[in-house]
Amino acid sequence: MHEVSMFIMRVCLGGLFAYVIARIFRPEADLGFIFGMTAFLVIMAYLLEYLRTRNK
Repeated sequence: MHEVSMFIMRVCLGGLFAYVIARIFRPEADLGFIFGMTAFLVIMAYLLEYLRTRNK
């Protein structure tokens, strides 16, 4: 259950940060842009976690 709760937390925080960043830098951005940015942030979080733990 830890992996699922971590995924849910990353999606929620990624969505929140994507919304704030989009409203600051692109106020005219639509919902699709925010969803795309959320997906990008979540993918980057998993990629950085992989890079951080691959040598252990």
